[in-house]
Amino acid sequence: MDRIEETLDPKNWEKMKVLAKQMAEDMVTYLETIEERPILRPKTEEILDYLKQPAPEKPLGPTNTYQEFQEKILNNRGSLIAHPCCWAAVTGQGSSFGALADMWSSGINAIMNEHDITPDIETQVIRWIKEMLDYPMAATGVLGSGGTMANLIGLNVALNSNAGYDVNKNGVNGKLTFYGSTEVHFSIIRNLRLMGIGHKNLRLIPVDNDYRIDLSLLKEQVDKDRDEGYTPVCVVGCCGSTNVGAIDDLESLASYCKREELWYHVDGAFGAWVHLSPKYRHMVKGQDKADSLALDLHKWMYMPYGIGCTLVKDADAHYRTFDINPVYLEEVGSGSGSLSLEGSRPSRSLKAWMTIKEHGVGKFRRLVEMNIDQAKYLGELVEDSPNLELVAPVNLNVVCFRYYLNGLGEDKLAKLNYGVFNELFRNPKFAVLPSKLNGKVILRACITNHRTRYEHLDSFIGRITQIGNKLVK
Repeated sequence: MDRIEETLDPKNWEKMKVLAKQMAEDMVTYLETIEERPILRPKTEEILDYLKQPAPEKPLGPTNTYQEFQEKILNNRGSLIAHPCCWAAVTGQGSSFGALADMWSSGINAIMNEHDITPDIETQVIRWIKEMLDYPMAATGVLGSGGTMANLIGLNVALNSNAGYDVNKNGVNGKLTFYGSTEVHFSIIRNLRLMGIGHKNLRLIPVDNDYRIDLSLLKEQVDKDRDEGYTPVCVVGCCGSTNVGAIDDLESLASYCKREELWYHVDGAFGAWVHLSPKYRHMVKGQDKADSLALDLHKWMYMPYGIGCTLVKDADAHYRTFDINPVYLEEVGSGSGSLSLEGSRPSRSLKAWMTIKEHGVGKFRRLVEMNIDQAKYLGELVEDSPNLELVAPVNLNVVCFRYYLNGLGEDKLAKLNYGVFNELFRNPKFAVLPSKLNGKVILRACITNHRTRYEHLDSFIGRITQIGNKLVK
């Protein structure tokens, strides 16, 4: 019998090294010149047809494949979230060194196994996060893909710990309730659907004038549910809402949840990092008292996507929720995988470890403060512009505004602002998103961008005003 042996390793390692050096250099150059690239490029029929090709049977080789990537993929996409004038969503921009760290993570291809050093790197990163946020050092933590997964882990620990019975053994009944404000992130809603709680048993509590959960209405709803035979399980505190950047009264929520024996989960996907700033730390007072805290490092820590984190104060509760030990893992150990839904977890910790080592915590303190100050400056520019209206206070890093003209009704103002967005989108030198606030169509800029400069904000206001004036004429 003929023995045929093949491998995916290159036939010529020296040629692969040359190509690897070129790819790394090209990537860093791409980031160096990111401002010269458009934020978006329209998808042409040509590129869409190209991406419908069947999988190749014959090899193209690394050099030709890389060349095709540059010509067909790289040259047909914009800079998107990496651009300094992208404020469309709560996104981080990554960094050159973080990207190289990601390359090493893929090269090592380590598994989260207790016999490998990779879990120990994650343990150190988790310890750093707890130190930076002054969260209890005895808490457990685990890295995941982002805020959705981080919230899912925290909510599951809440469910398993505070339902009043063994949910893992007996399943979910229809009388368990969770609570959050109407500004809560969609991932909370979707996760509770997937957990079997259902949208019906998530109580969305109205907000006050500062878009924070109304504590008196929360208390009324919890009392009402208990009177009707429900079991209130968990309250979700919002630490930086996506739409307006609102932060709930986290300190009062902590006191209430402790008194009522409710699990207190804080969604701090980006807002948790405000704690880094001595200037603005008071805004997130109370998040350290959360039973579980969800946050992202690819947002206001500016790391390459995707890396989120869940911290849980009660380590035993965290382990109980996810602990399963099949016989085929007894000898090799499953590492920190027992703290997460994910069985196969990539090594996300290396880019965090290398990025924090590269810059030091002090740099991130200054960057968070810079972005909040930039948002406040943008809000001032809006207020100083005769045809722009600030629709919500700039409390954090989100600026909600619209083009406004006296005498126009809400329907015409909505049409006008959609028009401003569409015109901005056609030649995108700046990126924001439309949204709605109290029935008003608005434009929303969220600044979690380490590449943004004040001159960008000045130019942006000029462009918005120019577009609006043109449309009005």
